[in-house]
Amino acid sequence: MQPTGIVSLAMVATAAVLFTTADAHGQMLVPDYRQISAKFRKDSGALSQAGDQELQYAPVENLSGRSQKDFPEAATFNLMNGCRGTVYEEGNNVTTLKAGAAFDVKWIIQAPHPGTMKLSIVKPSEDSTGKITYKNYKTILTVDPFAQNGGEDGTTATMPTDVTGCDSAGDCALQFYWHSDIANQTYPTCADIIVSGSGATNTKVTTAPTASSSETSDAGSSAQTTPSSNTTPSTEESADGSSAQTTPTAPSSNTTPSTNTTPTPATEAPEATTAPSTPTTESSVAGESDTNKCSRRMRRH
Repeated sequence: MQPTGIVSLAMVATAAVLFTTADAHGQMLVPDYRQISAKFRKDSGALSQAGDQELQYAPVENLSGRSQKDFPEAATFNLMNGCRGTVYEEGNNVTTLKAGAAFDVKWIIQAPHPGTMKLSIVKPSEDSTGKITYKNYKTILTVDPFAQNGGEDGTTATMPTDVTGCDSAGDCALQFYWHSDIANQTYPTCADIIVSGSGATNTKVTTAPTASSSETSDAGSSAQTTPSSNTTPSTEESADGSSAQTTPTAPSSNTTPSTNTTPTPATEAPEATTAPSTPTTESSVAGESDTNKCSRRMRRH
């Protein structure tokens, strides 16, 4: 007969393995993902008692259920920030990607839960309390269906050419966002990235129209005999061509008869021709998250 202590120890070890396996479902492996840091454990309350694998792989819905009032989280901690509570910290691994270039994405699925995976660029947004949430800036790739089988897998994605504001570490992260409607579970992973050549964030400047004594046309300029033609509609007003006006006909000007006994016939000025208005080009305004969206369907192996 084996000693009771040894049996108990074996049972505890087995339970720990089963618990870890049950809570480890999947995550992105490449590019280098954010690790569970000392700051995370300090700020995360009761989650500080969980293992690294559970914190990296488990669905965030399960992790959120482990909060305890007697073991509160820091005021700035946000498990549901889109990166499972992690934020950029000095010393994080940062991957440099090139705009317009292809790069590898790899992941591991330990417990298949069929769903959808979206690979997106996200940017941090901080509220008045210091909590950081990662907002979707641009979706690069969508894989649907996803996670129908377990194991390691991967694909190739292409960084869009029009990315801005990702030139420094901490500006942007690559978000692997796997969600299963069947299991009602979400598995996000984030990797800190720099997009070379992305430059600073563009700032949209709106210029107020100049006031004039004469009544202005729809395009914001003073009324003239020949209307201006806009080829691109503004973002605030759809251009349907109704603002274009025809040039008014010039009035006939009769000349005064000369002093000769035979009066000179009156000459009428030719009517001014109507300036053709350039047709406006209809443009589709798409949200940033839809721009350069690349959807692909993974082959089942």
